[in-house]
Amino acid sequence: MTLITKVTPGSMSSPVTYVVDYDTSGLSEGRVAIRTRTSPATLSDDAAGNVYLIETGGARVLFGTINYETGEVQLQNSILRTGADALDPYGPYVVSGAVNYKWDEFVNLHTFLGVSRQLQVSSWTSGRAGDISGGSVPSLPSTPPPVDVTLANLLASVVVDTIYAKVHTQAGYTLKGVSFGLGTDKYTQATDGTLFKNLSPTTGIGTPAGSVSGPLGTVFIQDWAAGVDPALLNWRGLVAPPTVGATSPFTAYGTVFRTAATPLRPSSLSVLGTMQDGTTFNVTADSNGKINGTRVKGRVDYQYGLVELYFVKPGGDTALNVDLSFLGISGVGTIPADLVMTNTLRYNAVAFSYLPLDAALLGIDPVRLPSDGRVPIFRPGGFAVVGHTGSITATVSNAQVIDCARVRLSRVRVIGHNGVAINTGYTADLEAGTVTFTDVTGYSQPVTVEHRIEDMGVVREIQISGAVTFTRALTHNYPAGSFLSSALVPGDLKSRVSILFDQVSWNGTSWLDAVSGSSATGTYNDVLAPIVVTNKGCLTERWALVFTNTQAFNIVGEHVGVIGTGSTNVDCVPLNPSTGTPYFTLAASGWGSGWAVGNIVRFNTVGAMAPVWVVRTVQQGPNTGVQHSFTLLSRGDVDRP
Repeated sequence: MTLITKVTPGSMSSPVTYVVDYDTSGLSEGRVAIRTRTSPATLSDDAAGNVYLIETGGARVLFGTINYETGEVQLQNSILRTGADALDPYGPYVVSGAVNYKWDEFVNLHTFLGVSRQLQVSSWTSGRAGDISGGSVPSLPSTPPPVDVTLANLLASVVVDTIYAKVHTQAGYTLKGVSFGLGTDKYTQATDGTLFKNLSPTTGIGTPAGSVSGPLGTVFIQDWAAGVDPALLNWRGLVAPPTVGATSPFTAYGTVFRTAATPLRPSSLSVLGTMQDGTTFNVTADSNGKINGTRVKGRVDYQYGLVELYFVKPGGDTALNVDLSFLGISGVGTIPADLVMTNTLRYNAVAFSYLPLDAALLGIDPVRLPSDGRVPIFRPGGFAVVGHTGSITATVSNAQVIDCARVRLSRVRVIGHNGVAINTGYTADLEAGTVTFTDVTGYSQPVTVEHRIEDMGVVREIQISGAVTFTRALTHNYPAGSFLSSALVPGDLKSRVSILFDQVSWNGTSWLDAVSGSSATGTYNDVLAPIVVTNKGCLTERWALVFTNTQAFNIVGEHVGVIGTGSTNVDCVPLNPSTGTPYFTLAASGWGSGWAVGNIVRFNTVGAMAPVWVVRTVQQGPNTGVQHSFTLLSRGDVDRP
C-alpha cells in the first residue's frame, strides 16, 4: 500500500503505530499459513530520508521515504521479507529449503488529516507468487481475502500541522495581498502577514490560520477542515517589485471617473486595462452608453462624461458575487467580482466642443461661462431640495376624504380632468396627509390629487458619481422617480417701505426716487402713523397718491396702474387681489392739511419675495421635443403675516 501525506519535516521521529488483521475465513488449511501480527509496529526515519518498519526484536525493514524539504511522506508496503514473523498473508510457505517470497498489495489511500480510516483492498494481483526451492507453489486466489487496515493515533505520532503553498518569485520580490479558498473556507492575508480564515464581513475578525512569508513567497496553512481537498481555489496575490519604497499596484473591484471633456460622441468611448491575473481588455461602449465586456461591465453618461465600471470574472468565486442588474445591460445579473490594476486603466473618447456666443447675442458677457454655457447647480454649502410628487385619480363627492398615504406633505394640488387646477371646494391637512372635499360643484371629474413631500438641506459634498450628501438626514422615504432640485435662498426677507416724499406736481410717467421740483405744502407724518405693510400683501412697487381735490386722491402703481381711490379722512387700505390682504395701510391720522389738486405722495414698498430672473437657453441643433415646461415654487418659513 502507498500512503502519501503532508507532515512537519522531521516529525517522523515520533512513533507511528498501525495494526494489520487478516480474516482467514474461506481459506483452506494446509494451502496457506496465516500469520497475524498481534503487537503494534513502529515506523521511524533515519534522518537521511528513509522510513523503516521496526520489526519485533529490533530488526529494521525499509518501509518508505520522507522528503524533508516538502514534508511529503511515502509509505510503501511492497517489500521482500522472510521468516516466521513476516506480514505477508500468504507466506511463508512451510516447505523444505529457502523461502524467497514477495507479495504486492495495492490500496487506494487519501490524505489522513486527523481521524482513523478503515481501508479496503481495492485491487489484487493473482497468479504465482514466486519460486520456492524444493516444492511447488500454489496460485493465489483471484479474489483477495478481506483485509482491514487501521492506522491508529496518526496525529499523536505524526503531526500533520502545516500545508505549504509556494509562489515562485524572483529575487527581491515580495508576495502581498494573498487570498484563496480551501474547501468551503476563505483565507485572507492581513497587513502583518497573518493568515486569517473566514473574515466576518461585519466585524472584520477571523480565525488565525497561518501566515505568509512575503520574501519567501510562501503561504503556511495551519488550520483547515478535516478531509478537505488540499487544492487552493481562486488564488489572489500580488508580487511587489524590489524597488526601494515600491508597493503593490492599486487594485479595485470597480471605479468611477469623469472624462476630461464633455459631451462625448456616442459609441466613441473605449476603456483598456489589465486585470490582476494579467488578463488585458479593451471594451467599447455602445450607442446607449452600455459597456458589456467579458471582464468589464459598466455604463457611461455621454452628456456629462461620467463613466462607471465594474470588474468581474465569470465562473469565479461565488463568495464575491455582485448584482449588476442595475446597469440595465441585457443578460447581466449576478457575477463574481474581480480585481483590476487601476494604474493600467486608460480611456479614449471623442468629445464635442463649442464656440463661445457673441455677448451682443447672448445679452451677458460669456467670459466667465463654460464653453458650452452650462454652470453647476449644486455646490457645497448651498441648498437643495429633495422632493417627490405622487398622485391619486378619483371621482370625488362632497364630504369625501382622500388619504394620500403619507404625512407631513409640503403641498397639495387638485387638477380637474380638463387639466385646469382647482383651488376651491376642498381643504388639505398637510400634517395628516388628507384632503377633504366640501363642494365639488362644477368639478371636471375624475380629478387628480397631487401630493408632494420635500426635504430642504445644506449640501455637504458632491461626488463625481453624482451622489449628493446633505448635512442632515432626510425625514421622508423617497421612492424611485424623486427629484433633486436646486434652491435659491436669498436669506431673511421681510416687507418694508423704502422711500417716502411728496411734491407739488407730477407728469404721471416719471417714477423718480427723489423729489422732482418743489415739495408739496401738505405732508404725511410717517412718524406719527407709519405706513404698515405685511409679507403676505406687500409687493415690490413704486406708488403715487395723486390728489384730485384737497382730500381725495387716486392710488397709482408703476406696474399695477390705478388700483383705487382714497381720502385723508379714512384709512387707505387697498387690497391685493392675489392674497386678499392690503398692499399697504395709511392711517387717516397721518394726513396733515394744505393738499391741492395735482400734489402727490410718492413712496416705494419692497415685498418679502426676492426677484428672480428666469432665462431659458436653447442650444443649436434640431428640435428634440415638443413639450417643455418648468415650475417655480416659493418656499419659506413665515415668522410674520
